Amino acid sequence: MSIQTLVWDENISLKNIDKFKRCIDQILLSKKTGLILDLEKVAYMNELALGIIANAVKEAMKMKKEIVIINNQKTLKTIFEIVSFYSLVKVFSNRQQALHYFQKNIFRPSKKKVANG
Repeated sequence: MSIQTLVWDENISLKNIDKFKRCIDQILLSKKTGLILDLEKVAYMNELALGIIANAVKEAMKMKKEIVIINNQKTLKTIFEIVSFYSLVKVFSNRQQALHYFQKNIFRPSKKKVANG
């Protein structure tokens, strides 16, 4: 599995949400199948950022890719808990844990048969 990391090192708010979305869209377009969103230095994100990440996770699955998040900030962990984000995306404390996950659990999306129309 090939892995790409997006490091975001500032809180995500209205002042930088467009840049954040562009960066997320860009990482989705990469040829890599394992995508790490490094939010270790992010203590806050608004609901728009949560939506962007949620949509990216769903889009990645359609593309046979997987996004995981790295985060150590207590405030962001609390936000993720409140909105049940852990049920949508895997979150690790550091890059080493995320890499270990990808090495041990090669992402294999379910293979559903699609009926031809």
